[in-house]
Amino acid sequence: MFGLPFSTAFLVFGFPALWILYTVGFLLLSRSWENDRDPS
Repeated sequence: MFGLPFSTAFLVFGFPALWILYTVGFLLLSRSWENDRDPS
């Protein structure tokens, strides 16, 4: 990809993608925790 070795392309594009997926998953989990809380 773009003349880069596969390992370099994976580090440049794969790591941020995994970090974004992890962040989105955490936000979804924290949203469900908020909904499960007892309002009283």
